[in-house]
Amino acid sequence: MSKPPVNLAQAEQPGFTAASSERRPESICDQRPMRSEKNSKISKFLKGAADRDVGNTDFSMLMACCTSSQSGTITRDYTSRAAGIYGCIVRTSAGEHLRSAADVEATSCRLANASLSDVVPMEFCKSGRRRPNVGSGVVWLGLGLGRGDLAMSSVKRKLCSIFTSSSMSEGWDVPFFPEQGLDLYTALSNSPVDQRNQEQDIWNINLIDSPQGSNNRTASLCMATSQLLSDYGLSRDKFNLRVVWGRVAPVHASLLESAELLFNVFVPWLSVELPYRGRLNSTAQEVMEAVLVTLDHSATVSGQYLMKLCDSEEYLRSDEILGLYERIQVYQKFALDVSVRMVLKDTVDKNLTRDEEDNRQIFHFNQVLASASAFNTTRSCLQEKLSSYTQEVNKLLRSRCGVSVSEVVESIHAVCEQLCGLTTVDLEEAVGQLQRFATVTLTPAEMCDCETAILMLHHALLKLLRIFFTNFDLDFREQEDHPNPPAADIKHNSCMLQVNLTSLYRLLPGWINSYDHFSVSCSLTYCGRNLTEPVLSENISTSLQLHCKIQCNRLLVFPVPLKELPYESMMSFHLLGSKQGKNSELLCWAVLPLFNNRTLVHGTVLLSMSTQVPPICPPSPALTDGHRQPTGVILQIDFPEDEQWRYERVAAQHESILELALCEELQKRITEVCQKHCLSLMTENEKAFLWSKRHTCSQRNSYLHLVLGSAPQWKPQNLPEIYFILERWSPLSVEEALFLLSDEFHDQYVRSVAVQRFQQMCDSELEEFLPQLVQALKMEWDIDGPLMKLLLSRSLCCIRIAQQLYWLLVDALDDWLYKSWMNKVLSVLKHCCGRALRNELQRESRLVDLLTQVAEKIRTADKTKRKDVFNRERLKVASFFADGLSCRLPLDPAVMVKDVNIEAFKVFNSNAAPVEVSFITTDPLGQNYSIICKTGDNLRQDMLVLQIVRVLDRIWKQEGLDMRMVTYRCISTGRDQGLVEVVCDAVTLAKIHQEWGLSGALREDTLEKWFHMRNKTKEDYEKAVMNFLYSCAGWCVATFVLGICDRHNDNIMIKHSGHMFHIDFGKIMGNAQKFGSIKRDRTPFIFTPEMQRFITGGEENPQRFHRFVELCCEAYNSLRRRSALVLSLLQLMLAAGMPELKDVQDLQYVYNKLRPHDSELEATSYFTRKIKESMESFPVKINFLIHTMAQISSVKRSEAHAKSQISSNTNIQEAVIQKYTVNGKDVTYELKVTIEDGYLIVQKSFTQFEIVHKLLQKHFIESTLPKFPSWFNMSFTPSRKMSLLNKYLKELFEGPCKGNEYVCSLFLDGPNTTVKSETDTYLRPQIQLYLSYKDYKLSVMIKHLKNIRLSNGSCPDAYVVTRLRPDPQEKTKKKTKVVRSNDHPTFNELIEYRNVPNLHGHVLEVTVKSRKTFVAATNVVLGERVLNQEMWFPLGFSAV
Repeated sequence: MSKPPVNLAQAEQPGFTAASSERRPESICDQRPMRSEKNSKISKFLKGAADRDVGNTDFSMLMACCTSSQSGTITRDYTSRAAGIYGCIVRTSAGEHLRSAADVEATSCRLANASLSDVVPMEFCKSGRRRPNVGSGVVWLGLGLGRGDLAMSSVKRKLCSIFTSSSMSEGWDVPFFPEQGLDLYTALSNSPVDQRNQEQDIWNINLIDSPQGSNNRTASLCMATSQLLSDYGLSRDKFNLRVVWGRVAPVHASLLESAELLFNVFVPWLSVELPYRGRLNSTAQEVMEAVLVTLDHSATVSGQYLMKLCDSEEYLRSDEILGLYERIQVYQKFALDVSVRMVLKDTVDKNLTRDEEDNRQIFHFNQVLASASAFNTTRSCLQEKLSSYTQEVNKLLRSRCGVSVSEVVESIHAVCEQLCGLTTVDLEEAVGQLQRFATVTLTPAEMCDCETAILMLHHALLKLLRIFFTNFDLDFREQEDHPNPPAADIKHNSCMLQVNLTSLYRLLPGWINSYDHFSVSCSLTYCGRNLTEPVLSENISTSLQLHCKIQCNRLLVFPVPLKELPYESMMSFHLLGSKQGKNSELLCWAVLPLFNNRTLVHGTVLLSMSTQVPPICPPSPALTDGHRQPTGVILQIDFPEDEQWRYERVAAQHESILELALCEELQKRITEVCQKHCLSLMTENEKAFLWSKRHTCSQRNSYLHLVLGSAPQWKPQNLPEIYFILERWSPLSVEEALFLLSDEFHDQYVRSVAVQRFQQMCDSELEEFLPQLVQALKMEWDIDGPLMKLLLSRSLCCIRIAQQLYWLLVDALDDWLYKSWMNKVLSVLKHCCGRALRNELQRESRLVDLLTQVAEKIRTADKTKRKDVFNRERLKVASFFADGLSCRLPLDPAVMVKDVNIEAFKVFNSNAAPVEVSFITTDPLGQNYSIICKTGDNLRQDMLVLQIVRVLDRIWKQEGLDMRMVTYRCISTGRDQGLVEVVCDAVTLAKIHQEWGLSGALREDTLEKWFHMRNKTKEDYEKAVMNFLYSCAGWCVATFVLGICDRHNDNIMIKHSGHMFHIDFGKIMGNAQKFGSIKRDRTPFIFTPEMQRFITGGEENPQRFHRFVELCCEAYNSLRRRSALVLSLLQLMLAAGMPELKDVQDLQYVYNKLRPHDSELEATSYFTRKIKESMESFPVKINFLIHTMAQISSVKRSEAHAKSQISSNTNIQEAVIQKYTVNGKDVTYELKVTIEDGYLIVQKSFTQFEIVHKLLQKHFIESTLPKFPSWFNMSFTPSRKMSLLNKYLKELFEGPCKGNEYVCSLFLDGPNTTVKSETDTYLRPQIQLYLSYKDYKLSVMIKHLKNIRLSNGSCPDAYVVTRLRPDPQEKTKKKTKVVRSNDHPTFNELIEYRNVPNLHGHVLEVTVKSRKTFVAATNVVLGERVLNQEMWFPLGFSAV
């Protein structure tokens, strides 16, 4: 009867024996003596082991010997031999450690004569793992035969075999280690069947499930995920995940002081809305309280409600100011009413919350491998080959015939083939040793040696499996556990870095046939900088290959002590192929971090080399993660493994440093250097200078990332001072934190400090920087580092962050170099989200896939068949929402849709043929939400540009400057595909031009007339003008700084409310399209005379152009003050795979546009020049014309379009001439004008009708107006004229003029025929100046002139001449450039007078001239009263 296995925990109890479950002998007399036959077998086995030279192999053996008073001689003899040869360690009950043969010999007599209770198990000192006390009567010997653990089971098996055959029948209890777990102990049974099963299990190798992955890297990821969820817990405020909270965008308080909106509030107990006009500087709580009080309810119950927007599932926090919500700001921008619901908190949908079941789920690594693993060898195939190996070994041992050796070798080769052809030197030697016994019959001595060879082969095979599973990320592994070598602090290791290039596997046959030899270049770098010169291993001949494998065996030595290596050091391996007489070619590459988990890499490392183009950015562990799947060419390298060297990060030195005051010149120099903002834009001399002044740098004069990045070295001995600078630099700005997360900083402590800055942000602010933070994950050292924990912890609390992070990670999977790394983060995110949100994200993915398939089919279809494909495919989108399914949209999780509007489907007439889809929202009061699905275009650049524009808008609003910018959401969902939000009621400038035909692009009154037609009242028209003025100024600055090109009238959109915005950002950083060698974009940005005319009302309000210029310059200077933020956003996206943003040159382009080294006055003058350049460029109109010609054939003419835009507001219902009166030659027509509340009678002559028509032609497109009766077809009879005029009036008020307030005023009040009065015509001229005085320099900014006229009343070609009086030498004369034919010219030119010791007694003489002719002049007495402020000075008409 077989004995049950011994439980390890039970076995560790004192006095426990392997047989204690059945019986425990009370004295030595109860044991049977050991027979001499058994003694001879043990002697023979140990003698054979001692005689063999196995000291260089890597074995650690355990041997079990029985001892009694009768067998003391045997114990003394063979333990003494084992200790002497193999260095065994025996621990006695007295705690003695016997480390040599002499120690054992001296103690063996006592052991022989002692009772069994005095002999205790030994402690396996090499691995540090204690073996449990398995009973008296057994001495465990630790035989150190070199490297590894397997041989402990090999000798054990041999001894167990001896005891089994010789003493089992006599009742001996011999504990041993089973193959499946060296830490478990079982007893052999007496049964011959069990005996054979045990013999089979000895050589059996089982692959077991490994939920946490096959190595420490994957296990740490799983444990970190579990810890994150444990920290979050159910005790957190789960209400965060029940709703989608509105985004918050802080603005200056002045923008909300008088702002109001009309809220249409729906309450649960009323069927109609309650209108309430609320101030935007109040909270949602205050609005709800006011509504409840109005409805005679108590205001105290307002805490039971939440406010939700009807247009979406977006909720407003009760304590947040309404004007800070992005969505409320949109309503304010377009002057729209806000429809909201008051929802009881208890009725809020909670279906996206993590529940108890989610918290019980454990993250397993197979969730990552489900989509990331490229290993084509399945577990079942490998297990099958291992089982075959076990059978062949047992067959050989049973048959004792050498014929079976070849079958064992073949089974080994089959296993290696499943392991991508990998092998080791130990395995090859063991195979060679075994093949010596390939004779027909083996003698007993040969059989003993054969068993030893099999033992070594088995050990080598287990070691190969361990290497394979340790290096590659899988969800199963071998069953054996292996101890780590002893640990030591690396600061005590002065050895040089050594690595052995062992082998190359799975080389491509084409390489072997094409190249004469290979070479491997190995670099040791930190942050992309070489720590030593690269080492090149040359002349690896291709003729040495065997089965696409080459044994290299090249030792590479790097002349740098291990203790001086930075923790973030990387090794890069490049395999090069060489042909005779030709340069070497890069074939593949791999990178490896030298440290991981605070430990120096040791032992055998396998890397799957990549054939992709190497990245430009410095190598990081994220790249190495792509080498952890056994595919392609595999490089085997070996590091020393005798010890485990640990890295302990040093602490900051807290020493008192005397900060000396810098002289003004040095202070200025530091400021100038730090104006570079980007470390990559600084020279080496500038870095050296800044580092030399590091103790005097602070937030006032420099940036932290520039100071730290200037450190010459980051060796461990340099870190205390670097960390000291980091810790005393507080608080950290957002731009500094972004730069510290770039690829220029790999130090993990520095990056963790940067992450802390983002931890302080609210969810809305953090969400704005998510694209950059996702890119920063590529530079993280540990995948479970602080940045990933930050993103995941916020995803647990905020649906918006969770959803956007999900889609950013999905898009990042397109980058094959980082796909494995990003896929792990994505898998953890999906696990942390919980089932409900995970299912929601899956529905979004299915919807996106469907839309993408539809758009791709339409795009790739022949243009003549697109309509048929479109009609067929759009029905598939509608079928997605069958059975009442609803889904959130990736662009905004607050938008919940339940269906699509089939009739609103649209395909745009362009090469990409994007599809517009209109979704129906779930809220009955919500409006439809339209998106565009695009394929064939890279939308990542659009995402980045729109993100930066939103950041710019926030910067401006925080400074009190509302540029009324219109932005929209855009998301890339994969390679060349994505979704774009549609801005409602917006048309392209090209469509506006098309309403005038081909001449529309060349005319200057198109915008003015178009806005007159779309805005029926004067008030609406004036609002549209100001909206256009502000938004156009903002977009001029944004497009200029980012170098947005391909700007034509199809890429500029305008809303009826006057808001202008740009679309399609495929060309940025000044990469303009060309006609041959001629750039299509010839201007800094788009601002045409047509736009200027609309702003100024045809020069009727020229001061508005002054305001436009001032706004542009103010926005430009405001943006320049945050240049570092813009550059940091761009730098982190250099590796995001954008075609127009790839390297430092693109950052240099933006830096040059921002001109941070200029003063604000210089920047103002500079940007004003750019405005003038844009206005004076005729090629822009030609470009517009070309696009108009390309599109006009597919556009319906303006009549139908104009009718579709007619307002429902009808001030004049009808205008009919009832009768006429003849008074001599004068004929007066009586016009009855029917209005909403009655009618009016107006008398008009035919001439007045003509004047009205001419005025209408100035405001409306001529083609949209009815034809006025002309003289040549006009009858001389008044009745005929009346008939034709009535026809004209009918067509007029049924057409574009219906409901237009301006038209009403013309017919009711008559045309305004008055002219400007004399006082208006000859208003006194003025000049606006900005004067400043600093460092003995007088700066004069000539800004604007107004009311400048020549004596004949014409507009002058004005320029300004200045002199600083007194000027005895006549050397201070300076003048501006000429502004032609303008009575309100803008200059914004800076004039400087240097070496002015003081202003006392000085006068600035300002003269306005036109073609050298005096126009006007003034004198400005210099003093504090006129400095540092913009002032208007009156001009006189006489010289001064």
